[in-house]
Amino acid sequence: PHQKMPSLNVCHVASALFILVVTLCPAPITAFLSPQLQTTKTCSSPLQSPTQLLAKSGKNKKKLKDNTICVNRQARRNYEILDTLEAGISLVGTEVKSIRAGKMNMADGYVRPSRNGRECELFNVHISKHSQSAEYFNHEERRPRKLLVHKEEARRLLQQTERAGMTIVPLKAYFNEQNRVKIQIGVCRGKNVREKRFLSHFYQGYQGAGGQERR
Repeated sequence: PHQKMPSLNVCHVASALFILVVTLCPAPITAFLSPQLQTTKTCSSPLQSPTQLLAKSGKNKKKLKDNTICVNRQARRNYEILDTLEAGISLVGTEVKSIRAGKMNMADGYVRPSRNGRECELFNVHISKHSQSAEYFNHEERRPRKLLVHKEEARRLLQQTERAGMTIVPLKAYFNEQNRVKIQIGVCRGKNVREKRFLSHFYQGYQGAGGQERR
């Protein structure tokens, strides 16, 4: 007698074929996914196009910050600057905090070397009191502050002020690469009234010419 073959279910056959395809070639498995799953999977992939990488790198670029604290603009108007020198300055904690907040004004400041020519002091520079510190720990706003210069530099500045009648004026305060406060001082000669008027008329004419060109 002939034996009958068992009837195969269509679902079993389809599942067997699917398993066979997956085991032999796993790459085309995305072909069986829905379009929504395919888009989510491609977006979350770590590999990105070169344009996307360039766009991300452009966002993370660091801008060069300006380390200038304040500038004495009146010094360049009232004096002729002959020589400049960088000097450190001796400060207390509350003064440094106020300087970082931008509360410093050196419009009326000047530098005076000592009589023995060993050090220099900065006078009449206004640094506001720190608002979050108690009055006992705060500083005097216009106290004399010692400048950190070498003895040879201090002697040279003393000779220039005594013999040639020069004036030493602070020009700019800024932070250096080590994040320390530095003062740029200048050996200056006073201008007369005619020079000031000439410069003021020159700047006014320059600004007017620039405005006409822009229009």
